[in-house]
Amino acid sequence: MFSLFARRIVSGLPVLRINVSSSSALTSSAFAATRRTFFTTRRIQLPVAASKSASTAVKKTKTKAAPKKAKPTTKAKSKPKSRATPKEKIEPPRPKMVPKSQRPPSRPPNAYLLFFSRLVQGQKDNIKSTTDTQAVAQQAAAAWKGFTLAEKQPFYDEVEVLKKQYEERLHDYWKTTPPQIVRKINARRKADGKKKIHRPRQEGDHTRPMGAFFRFIGNFRQSDDGRAIQEAGATITGRGAVNVAREAGKRWRAMSASDKAPYMEASQKAHADWQANKSASASESS
Repeated sequence: MFSLFARRIVSGLPVLRINVSSSSALTSSAFAATRRTFFTTRRIQLPVAASKSASTAVKKTKTKAAPKKAKPTTKAKSKPKSRATPKEKIEPPRPKMVPKSQRPPSRPPNAYLLFFSRLVQGQKDNIKSTTDTQAVAQQAAAAWKGFTLAEKQPFYDEVEVLKKQYEERLHDYWKTTPPQIVRKINARRKADGKKKIHRPRQEGDHTRPMGAFFRFIGNFRQSDDGRAIQEAGATITGRGAVNVAREAGKRWRAMSASDKAPYMEASQKAHADWQANKSASASESS
């Protein structure tokens, strides 16, 4: 029933015709006369689009330019690195040896060395090699061990005399030797890897006086509190001497100016006397 009714309706519809001008982008062949029905509608056939690969190939052929000839790059030949020979360190010349007459006097030997030197002098004619010297040394050691204290005493007495003579000569040496000679001696000793020599402290030297605070520490050390701290010995805070100095510092900072005045005055007076004695000794030496 439905199909017959549908056919009658469809047969009564007018035929649609579409005319497309030639100037249109779509051609007439693309839009052929079609009959539109109730059930189906004929598809409009569009022209087949060109493949992308073909279009891109054309574009590439147009835009692709001829490859430029690469310029030949000539690398500069690197010069061979010249191996520089390391410069030799030029060691400064060693300072000259100061004559023995300008050097400080030698220390005297001890009692055993004095005995050994006397023994060697007595057998000087028999000593002709190092083995002979070693034999004499063994003989001297055995003889010294067998000596009694009374037999060794003459050598000890002689050493004491030599020590006094040495101290006098050393005092005269440091009194008369200029500092330029001492610098030369120390330069040579430094080159030899030895310790420098220094002028020893002598009795006539004027030592720098203590300051006010150190005078207070000396008095505090002799007080009852200071002795108690020393007798306590080492503690967690340090040794006895360190604890005394620490406690003295606390009390010094807590003291008023009037309490510090006696120590300040004594220090200033001692410093003035020291300066006067120093200038007087300098004028006498000149």
